[in-house]
Amino acid sequence: MIGTGRQNDLVEKVRTEASSLQMFLSHLDERTWSSESTSKGWTIEDVVAHLAGNIDNWTNNIIRAVAGDFTPPEGQAFLSPRERASHPSGPGARESRRISGPQILDIFIAGHDRFQKVLETLGKEDWGKLCFHRRGVITTSVFVGLQIQELALHGWDIRWGLNRAAELSESCLPVLVDLVPRWIDTAFMTTIALPTPVTYRFDVSGPVIVRQDLVINSDSYDVLESDIKLPDVIFRCETGNYILMMYGRLAIERAVRDGRLSVEGSMELAKDFNTWFKGF
Repeated sequence: MIGTGRQNDLVEKVRTEASSLQMFLSHLDERTWSSESTSKGWTIEDVVAHLAGNIDNWTNNIIRAVAGDFTPPEGQAFLSPRERASHPSGPGARESRRISGPQILDIFIAGHDRFQKVLETLGKEDWGKLCFHRRGVITTSVFVGLQIQELALHGWDIRWGLNRAAELSESCLPVLVDLVPRWIDTAFMTTIALPTPVTYRFDVSGPVIVRQDLVINSDSYDVLESDIKLPDVIFRCETGNYILMMYGRLAIERAVRDGRLSVEGSMELAKDFNTWFKGF
């Protein structure tokens, strides 16, 4: 069970991220809506349609969790381990956008208003209840954290398509850092055969400090506390860029060129990180 302060913080972060994205989108002209986002093959309209089309499912899953039901809803099922689910959801997002047309922003706003109202009704005991998610049953508090992840990362996808200096909001960084282990377990791809393990060290200065090693063993990985042993690669950056890198939003070579990231050690091995952990 999480404390009242923590649950209020999660509710406020959802509200802030949704409101910020809504405000940004409301100032875009029709031509800009059809611009490419950072999500390959997705326009800004497609990304917003993805967010708007899914939010009622998120709301209903919380309502069901409060009632003690965490089984898959009708028409939904659990995903296979490490199944990359954004690819099949792409056509659905585009179809939703085609049907909704210019009303897609209104649908996004109304859906998040409903989601917010449900969050505000949750009691202290509800945050620890089990909730359906297609990657497995989780607590309601983690489920809400994942919605913050959706808003923050897809909001960045949209903004970065128009402004290469776009950043994640600082307030959501602690939630996203907590969710990194869950994300990389889903995103990890066994694509390169290694004769010996490769160790990546993360030296993240803040505002949320991260000091850890990620050891790749061809078909698996381990997350360890950093020690005195010299790694193959050291990544140094601030927390926002650490999140963007871990969630597959930053190409290592470009991030170095743009000043988002510094690398010590083998640049070739550093670039391989994007092969191990791809965004989707």
